[in-house]
Amino acid sequence: MRTNSFTTNMRTKSNKELETILKEKNNYTKEAIQAVTWELEDRNIIEKTVDISKEITEEDQITDTSIAKKTLENNESPFKELEVPFLYSKKAILGFTIFFSTIFGAVLLMQNLKEMNKPKARIEVLVFGILYILFSAVLSTYLPQMMFIPLLFNIIGYAVLTEYYWNKNLGKDFAYQKKPIWQPLATSILIVLLLVILLYFTTTFG
Repeated sequence: MRTNSFTTNMRTKSNKELETILKEKNNYTKEAIQAVTWELEDRNIIEKTVDISKEITEEDQITDTSIAKKTLENNESPFKELEVPFLYSKKAILGFTIFFSTIFGAVLLMQNLKEMNKPKARIEVLVFGILYILFSAVLSTYLPQMMFIPLLFNIIGYAVLTEYYWNKNLGKDFAYQKKPIWQPLATSILIVLLLVILLYFTTTFG
C-alpha cells in the first residue's frame, strides 16, 4: 500500500483541492506531491505514472515527516507547512558575510535552520561563527594590516557556511523561496553603527 506522512490528510481533500496542489507542485514538498499523486491515482482522476518516491531522498523524507509531526502537534493547517519554505538565500548570506562579517552570515543561516527545525545544526553554526571570528581576530594580529585580509577571511567563512553547513543540513539543491533581507539588514546596520559609536567614545574619552 502506497502511503507516507501526508496520505491520511490528502484523503480528506476534494478532487479540486488536490488538483490545485498538483498544478502548483513547485510550492510544496516532494513527499506532499507524492501523496497527492497517489490519491488522485486511487480516485482514477489521473493515470498511474512512474513512482516518484524514488526521487525523494532520505533527507527529504525525514524533513517532511518532522514537518508533518510538528503540524499535527500544533493543530496547524498542514497545507501551509507543505509549502516550499521562505529562507535567506546563499547570495544574502554572501552579502552579509562580505559586508559585515562571518557571524552575520551565520545568523542568517541559523534562521534558515530554525525554519527547517534543525536545532542541532543551528548550534553547530553558532559555535563555528563565534570560534571563526575569534580565530580570525587572533590571526589578523600576526598578518600585515591590509584591506584584503578581512575580506579573505569573510570569503572563507562564507564558503564554510554554504558549501559545508548549508549543503549538509539543507541540501545543495534544496528548493526554497527567497526571504526578504530588509529586517536583518536594518538590524545589522544598527549594530555596526552602535559599535562605531562605542569605539569612537572609547578612543576619544577613554
